[in-house]
Amino acid sequence: MTILEPAGKWLLFFHLVGAFVLIGSQTHFLVIAVSYFRRRVNRLHLLRLYALINLIAFVTVFVLGALVYPNFRVHVRAEYFDVHLPAATAVFEIKEHLASLGMALSIWIFSASRRIDEKTDKFDLQQVLIFSLILYLIGWYLIAGGYVLTTIKGI
Repeated sequence: MTILEPAGKWLLFFHLVGAFVLIGSQTHFLVIAVSYFRRRVNRLHLLRLYALINLIAFVTVFVLGALVYPNFRVHVRAEYFDVHLPAATAVFEIKEHLASLGMALSIWIFSASRRIDEKTDKFDLQQVLIFSLILYLIGWYLIAGGYVLTTIKGI
């Protein structure tokens, strides 16, 4: 028995719920950032709010994933994926590396959203847009990868 094994399914459920909050905040941030970049629509308060929600959601999902990991490591990865489906192990490893990159991008976007104002030049706004698009794509990979792995073998 691993630590937190009895709560494993609940932790995984809240990990999923947090992932959908995360992708929702990323979607809203990206839409508002594009509208701000194209038309200079002044919704900075919403841009900053969704950057904050995104950061909180990312940290929460990351921590919940870390709490689920010992149970996953013993009962899914070691017993099944490593033995029978090494490609699933590779999908999981890519997912974890992208989650770490996503955490760094989420922190950067939160910080950048605090510095944006009406005087921010186009280059800085383009950086925010590019990094938020990358974070958005990472978020969808994390959700899709997690879904596929859980449907193959859950905890």
